[in-house]
Amino acid sequence: MFKGVTDMLVREIMTSPAYSVHEDASLEAALQLMARAKVTGLPVVDSGGLLVGIISEADLLKADLEPDPRAHLRLARSSSGPLPSTVGQVMTARPHTVREDSDVAELAHTFARTAWKSVPVVRGESLLGVVSRSDVIRAMARPDREISAEISRILGEIGLQGWHAEVTSGVVHITGTASDRERAAATSIAQSVLGVRRVTSHQSDG
Repeated sequence: MFKGVTDMLVREIMTSPAYSVHEDASLEAALQLMARAKVTGLPVVDSGGLLVGIISEADLLKADLEPDPRAHLRLARSSSGPLPSTVGQVMTARPHTVREDSDVAELAHTFARTAWKSVPVVRGESLLGVVSRSDVIRAMARPDREISAEISRILGEIGLQGWHAEVTSGVVHITGTASDRERAAATSIAQSVLGVRRVTSHQSDG
């Protein structure tokens, strides 16, 4: 299992709203947006905002662009047809997507066995955001001290100061002297924190 991503949902790490491009946009517009946003791919939407595809750097590079004859010893071949000019002509249609409540651990395995750098997050066919390999890596690499500090802060804010969290390699151990009901609440809170791998709890005597 990937460290630090168990019991974590895509909505907790995705980028939302996401940069996107219309299917009728020009390839130049897509290039400029990718460069400006510093992303390697863009979800493609239709006029209703529904996801219809994704366009990547590779899609743009594979577009049948005319070669510059100055860079070739032989004359450039004649074009057999019009060059693609819109995003819809070179995008990958019906891309792999995930839901906001998808398991990040499963997504991490998907990224590990594919060359994908990001996938769109959808609700039905509506685009909600994008989740990338970098998002997963950041979640996996979150320091234990940050996790512990966030859990302690939340417990204090809701009046569960009697519970203490120790974190080692993303595994949280909760100890306290309060009731089983409060222990269940403290455990649930710890499980919801980004970067937590597993939670155990112990009710001490005093």
